[in-house]
Amino acid sequence: MTLDATPQAPPPQAVIMDTVFSFFRARTMQVFAELEVADAIAAGREPGVNRRFLDACAAIGLLTRTDEGAYRLTPAGETLRSDVPGSMRGFAAAVIGGAHYKAWGDLAHSARTEACAADRVLGEDIWSYFTKTNPAEGRLFQQAMAGSSAMIVPQVIASYDFPEYGLFVDVAGGNGELLTAILQARPGARGIVMDLPFVEAEAKRNVAAHGVADRCGFVPGDFFQSVPAGGDVYLMKWILHDWSDAKAAMILGSLHRAMPSHAKLLLVETVVPETENAEFGRLMDINMMVMCGGKERTEREWRALLGAAGFALLRVVPMPGPVSIVEAVKQ
Repeated sequence: MTLDATPQAPPPQAVIMDTVFSFFRARTMQVFAELEVADAIAAGREPGVNRRFLDACAAIGLLTRTDEGAYRLTPAGETLRSDVPGSMRGFAAAVIGGAHYKAWGDLAHSARTEACAADRVLGEDIWSYFTKTNPAEGRLFQQAMAGSSAMIVPQVIASYDFPEYGLFVDVAGGNGELLTAILQARPGARGIVMDLPFVEAEAKRNVAAHGVADRCGFVPGDFFQSVPAGGDVYLMKWILHDWSDAKAAMILGSLHRAMPSHAKLLLVETVVPETENAEFGRLMDINMMVMCGGKERTEREWRALLGAAGFALLRVVPMPGPVSIVEAVKQ
């Protein structure tokens, strides 16, 4: 008699249970990051949490335990240190905690109404909350965005043939992680990081640390009003997905007024496949709805949004991972 070695699909109940447990895994990782457990273990300090919690962190792949009972960071756990290049500590701490945690707790409101849950839970929009009410959490969110940039930026540099010269304008560029990498790769180019005033100090530190301060400045501003004019390449990474079509059109209007006829607009964004299994794009779309009233878009939707604002979508440049480069010019 031969045994059937064909692997069996798990029962549907097991799929549901694993999905529920993914919440437990995510919250365990978030607290691991929030309490800076990785920093403590790397420094040889007591982490300040109990062994049951550490054993759970080992079970989900953040730690290993030696025969002597000590805990060591795994490669995944190392990324949750705050002092390593490409740290994801801010991302894990911010995006599964704080305002995000509260707003996702009100997902049912957004599911019923398509309205922004964060506005209702916080009593203000998320950007006012981050910049005025809780700037400490706002700084943590900026660290989260810098962490995600460290993953995405090398893919952008490898996937797009940037010009050797010219002025690059990174609109809502945060600490300038994307722009500084481009300027390092293009020594003949110059750059401007534009963002809200509260990120200026961090952006200038980062620009100096990357050795491009002589070719890159910071301009504070509000992209709903205007952006720096006269650039050759305009960049926006994961910005327009934060906004509804109406608000995104206003931002694109500012860009259209500022851009010379020859300039290129490069949007580093998720382009959602029009298929049922587009899990990343669809879940990010829910996150945008819950947190800020924004949305993820398909290629067809990007083309329509850009066209209504006076741009022509030239192509979508796919990259490894969750985002693509949407290239556009003025019509």
